[in-house]
Amino acid sequence: MSNLRPRLCLLEKGSSGYGFHLHGEKGKTGQFIRLVESDTPASAAGLRAGDRLMFVNGESVEGESHQQVVARIRATTGALELIVADAETADLLEKHNLQCRKEFVTEGIPLPGGDSDSDRGDAQSNGTPSECTPAGRENGDASSERLERLSLSSSTKEERSGPRPRLCQLKKGSSGYGFNLHSEKNKPGQFIRAVDEDSPAQRAGLKPHDKICQVNGMSVIGLQHSDVVAAIKAGGDETRLLVVDAETEEFFKRCNVLPTEDHVTGPLPEPASEEAEDRQMKPKVSVSSSASSSSSEASLPAVTASLPPPQVPCAVT
Repeated sequence: MSNLRPRLCLLEKGSSGYGFHLHGEKGKTGQFIRLVESDTPASAAGLRAGDRLMFVNGESVEGESHQQVVARIRATTGALELIVADAETADLLEKHNLQCRKEFVTEGIPLPGGDSDSDRGDAQSNGTPSECTPAGRENGDASSERLERLSLSSSTKEERSGPRPRLCQLKKGSSGYGFNLHSEKNKPGQFIRAVDEDSPAQRAGLKPHDKICQVNGMSVIGLQHSDVVAAIKAGGDETRLLVVDAETEEFFKRCNVLPTEDHVTGPLPEPASEEAEDRQMKPKVSVSSSASSSSSEASLPAVTASLPPPQVPCAVT
């Protein structure tokens, strides 16, 4: 009997949805969890990015299309019951040509010849149900107050694949958001310089070197450092950042398209021809060289009345 097993996750829908992104992966069958928003029913239930969806409300969805799985989820009344398998568990099932069954959650995966995967050292190896139970369902739970939604998308073979921007939703903590914002010399745009450990920024998925494209739905491409800081501060205790890593930025440059929130889960653009790439869009306003070393530390407690001169960090609170 294997120590690996699928997991049962129970989700109570919040006022803004479940808080996870579903998609298909090119070259793979099945539907996968692409992203789990922080402080949502999905994260509280233990859903994880990369999980493969096996059952929805007791019905197997292996082999079903993206649209069919979405329809099942949307038709749910009451708690949404998902059985998922992480990559290692899904690979084990495929290796032994086994179809996932609901009883594998509690009994484990029976392997031919009595093989086991003792090297995993799972805490569930004693036969206890590997069930993800939602936490904090009481009225007033922050997950029901956050601007979260069920975001379902498909990047299956019929749709263009490629790197995507990421939407990071941050709720300010007692020490701020927990990231440093700066601009880079000879490179237009505002970038994440550092992300504090165990901060709202880290939990939202923000990473060093990410480039900020939008703040609360507003494009900040070409804006000065101080303007981006002001846009973040204008969000109050919450902010929504659309960011791209270097690979994603380069992809959208080749497509001659600016990233938007629609590209997080929707169809991706097509790379432009070489001739079109020579005329790719440039930001109307570039970051001046004087801002090359300016930075904003989201974890600092206060901001002075006026922005400090270059080389001196200012705070985003």
